[in-house]
Amino acid sequence: MSSEEFYGKDYGANLYVCRPCNAYVGTHGKGKTPLGTMANYNLRQMRKRTHAAFDPIWKYKRMSRSKAYQWMSEVMNLPPDKAHIGMFDEEQCFELLKHIRAISLVHF
Repeated sequence: MSSEEFYGKDYGANLYVCRPCNAYVGTHGKGKTPLGTMANYNLRQMRKRTHAAFDPIWKYKRMSRSKAYQWMSEVMNLPPDKAHIGMFDEEQCFELLKHIRAISLVHF
């Protein structure tokens, strides 16, 4: 199955899919390691919103990418291997968004 059906573009990745609940997750390339956890439509939208708020922190050099993920790990009280938006549930996304809003008031 092509990732194009789910992502709109073929990334050459494998997918885990649950069609009845409209949940899926892609893998790292053609491997079996998932990029996160299975996500239904609502959770995918929440993760996209969270990434849209988080990624500019490192993309626009407010801090390096590694420091941004280290910061996420600290404020979310998660070990570094669990501090990834692709592993978050909706509540965790809301929590990270609150932390992002708080630092947005601070100039780096």
